[in-house]
Amino acid sequence: MLTEQPLLITSIQCKEPGGIIKRRFIDFQGSFGAEGTKALGVVNADTNVGEMTPVTVKGIAIVQTAYPIAVGQAIQVFDDGTAAPHTTGPIEGYAMDAASAAYQYIRILLA
Repeated sequence: MLTEQPLLITSIQCKEPGGIIKRRFIDFQGSFGAEGTKALGVVNADTNVGEMTPVTVKGIAIVQTAYPIAVGQAIQVFDDGTAAPHTTGPIEGYAMDAASAAYQYIRILLA
């Protein structure tokens, strides 16, 4: 079982049409994080557009993957707020678990 250890949680208004899904990166404007941009953090609850959503900005968070990821690998945001191995852009954190495919959940230590 994966466990989160949030050290700092804030909130932001969800601006994503259709809402935001728990365990995805969210940007500073309240939408899904996108490749090449810095995320505010990881969403802690499914949230409808217009509602305030809790976001882990420091600590250990659980995120959904977009690709296979190795333990210790640097992580970046991919489209729709999922996690991908770092290639360019800001590093969001480091993988504490491995993912063998997309749409798996791993813990990351937020950077």
